[in-house]
Amino acid sequence: MKNRTLFILVMIFIVGCILFGGFLGIYIIGDETGGYNYDLAIPMIVGTLSGILLYVLFSKWSKRRNGNVPDFDERSIILMKRYLMIVLYVLLIGSGATLLILYSMGVYLIETGMLIVCLMTFYIIIGVGAFITKQL
Repeated sequence: MKNRTLFILVMIFIVGCILFGGFLGIYIIGDETGGYNYDLAIPMIVGTLSGILLYVLFSKWSKRRNGNVPDFDERSIILMKRYLMIVLYVLLIGSGATLLILYSMGVYLIETGMLIVCLMTFYIIIGVGAFITKQL
C-alpha cells in the first residue's frame, strides 16, 4: 500500500472516530436531558472538517517551505524513545505513590472530575515534553 493511500485511510478513520464520539456525546446528553438536540451536530461536523482542512493546509505549507526534509531523524527518534520511557515510569510510579498516600490518609473515594483533571494534566505534561524533545 502506498503512503498516500495509507494516509487517506488513516485520516478517514480518525475523522470517523471524531464524528462517532461527537454523536455519542449528543446521544448521552439526550439521555440525560430527555431530548436529543441534533442541532449540535452541525458545529461538530463543521469543526471537524475545518480542523482537517487546517491540518492539510499547514502540512502543504510546511512541505513547501522545508522541502523533503524529514521531521524525525535517528537522533530525534532515540531522544523521543528515551523521553517516553522515562515519562512512563515517572507517571506510573508517581500515580501509584499518590494513590497509596491518599489511601493512607483515609481517602477512599475519588471524584471522577478530579480523575479527569489529573489525566488531562498528564496529557499536557507528556505533550509539552514531547514537543520540547522534538525541538532538541
